[in-house]
Amino acid sequence: METDAIRGEIAFAVAEAALAVRFNIPADALIPLLFSLQYGGDWSYASGSVAAISVVEKRTVYDEESRTGYSLEEIYLFMNPVLLHREGTVHRLEKCGGAPARLLVARPYRVRLDADRVIRMTVHPLEREIRTEELDMTEMAFSGSAAYGIDHELEHLAGQEIAGEELRVFRFG
Repeated sequence: METDAIRGEIAFAVAEAALAVRFNIPADALIPLLFSLQYGGDWSYASGSVAAISVVEKRTVYDEESRTGYSLEEIYLFMNPVLLHREGTVHRLEKCGGAPARLLVARPYRVRLDADRVIRMTVHPLEREIRTEELDMTEMAFSGSAAYGIDHELEHLAGQEIAGEELRVFRFG
């Protein structure tokens, strides 16, 4: 690795660590947020008095005239989340961690949750900027993919195994 690349990695790690100080939260509570940023997807973490989940919402901004666009990502970190409401059922395939294959699972279409604190990270790929802010609200509702992700990560926090039917229940047509 080149010296400039190493300096860049260190500077980025310092900026990540500074978020814990800025928001006055334990550094390990940021793990889901930083994993969503680094690796993509939704994450959860629990240790002692801290439980946190992150969920990613993506919105594509596309200009038909120039035929170019970008995907804006909003990553939400929920500190000590509590599920308030689940609505609907969506059947989907999902794979988690070291599981050997995807499972057919049932997830809610809509969820509403509350949390002690909510931090939003907005990642703008064209501006190469990551904006992070604490939201004034602690209760939020999500639908679709974000709702599935929240439900999945809350199962992890509760220590539950992801349950569903194996792929072999499908038949080829």
